[in-house]
Amino acid sequence: MTIPTISVTGNARPPDNTPVGGRITASLSAPDFDSVSNVVVDLQVSQLIGADGAFSINLWPNSRGSNNTHYVITMDFLSLTSPGHYRRDPVVLGQVTLNEALATIPLASVITDVAGPTPIVLFPDTYGDLIASVLFYSTVTIGRSSSANNVYFGVTTGGGRAFELWRKVRNVAIPVRVYIEVTA
Repeated sequence: MTIPTISVTGNARPPDNTPVGGRITASLSAPDFDSVSNVVVDLQVSQLIGADGAFSINLWPNSRGSNNTHYVITMDFLSLTSPGHYRRDPVVLGQVTLNEALATIPLASVITDVAGPTPIVLFPDTYGDLIASVLFYSTVTIGRSSSANNVYFGVTTGGGRAFELWRKVRNVAIPVRVYIEVTA
């Protein structure tokens, strides 16, 4: 028996709009089964992200489960230095709980932050302002040596697919957050 799914869509657009490609993964927070069809649900679902950043991933509406689960959404981007491989550090976007009444929904409208010092999702209304106010460098070392104390600086990661926000404190670079824009 098949279980229903919801198409979660979006566009993971890098700061410099360079075509990238990669993979989006949704992992259930615990094992669960569909209470209507009594089918055990896959703990993890992955889908390729197009080179233009567009994605669509079909997820089970976990509101039908019995274990009060949620999905944790991560993105892996292709490595620029090792073609055909993914970077070792996926970007954790947040978590999602899906309602069975939905058919298709933009990820940006249902995702919430994961607790703790994790990457967050920026939406178009705030993304441009942040990029405009931060100086970017190619490495953390260059950013730290080029910035004054108590100043934030950015480092593009993975060829511009996301960016890390750092703060220089007493000549030490302190990681603040990783940002990636996700749009509907």
